[in-house]
Amino acid sequence: MLRQVAAMDVIDLALRLTLLNLLLHPIGNWAIRPCILSLAVIGLLLPGQLQRPRLWVALTLLTGLRVIRDWQLADNHAYLLCYWCLAVSLALVSRDTRAYLALNGRLLIGFAFAFATLWKLVLSPDYLDGRFFRVMMLTDSRFTEFVQLAGGLTPDVLVSLREFLTQHVDGQLFTTLDVPREPTRFLWLAYGMTWWTVMLEGAIAVAFLWFVNRGISKVRDALLLIFCVATYAIATVEGFGWLLIAMGVAQCEATRHTTRLFYLVVFGLIIFYREVPWVDWLSALSRPL
Repeated sequence: MLRQVAAMDVIDLALRLTLLNLLLHPIGNWAIRPCILSLAVIGLLLPGQLQRPRLWVALTLLTGLRVIRDWQLADNHAYLLCYWCLAVSLALVSRDTRAYLALNGRLLIGFAFAFATLWKLVLSPDYLDGRFFRVMMLTDSRFTEFVQLAGGLTPDVLVSLREFLTQHVDGQLFTTLDVPREPTRFLWLAYGMTWWTVMLEGAIAVAFLWFVNRGISKVRDALLLIFCVATYAIATVEGFGWLLIAMGVAQCEATRHTTRLFYLVVFGLIIFYREVPWVDWLSALSRPL
């Protein structure tokens, strides 16, 4: 079954994965969301509508309206989704839809990771010291089980560090004695995640923006798949992951059915990550009886 889907026309598969993303991860407020969901259903259930430019122009306008309405709080992948819908709209009215869709998918992925790497290496000097992950893993409740499992934090230490970071101090100054001690294992985890992220995202940016296609297409797909498998196992931002997979499929060479099969497997794996609390299970198994 999966092999049959992977052998589907590349354009159809990329567009269907994009619409499936919109169904599995609804976006927008009460006024925008029903319209986006309706268009996604129409595109998926009515084959004649899937490659109609007007459907994708409508999705571009709606996703753009969502970004404009929530521009202060919109996630970065909200912008990327709008750009991708626009790229699909333009590709569908071009002379070579397959080539234009592949090019835009590759460039959007490449520039997204290039700017992410630029932000980490140049624009945010406090990122490379591990501070970002040290704070995020403590303050974001979605990382509670993971940070205890991988970072070696006991519940009591996690609570004390979290309370210290989130307290309201009104300008009060702390001495080093006031700061709870971060376990060495937790610090190494933060540093490791910091440099892994920078190196992997930088490699993806270079691979996808490299102007010579020959010999590097397999590297592109492998790096993107590794990123999705590793990142979305911990960061539950499934909408971003599914969007990257849809764009990855679009730029994948038409003859590489096995690679597209891997993209489909990872698409399903991200659903597993979202629906199954596997980190909680591992954490429970690691606790002494």
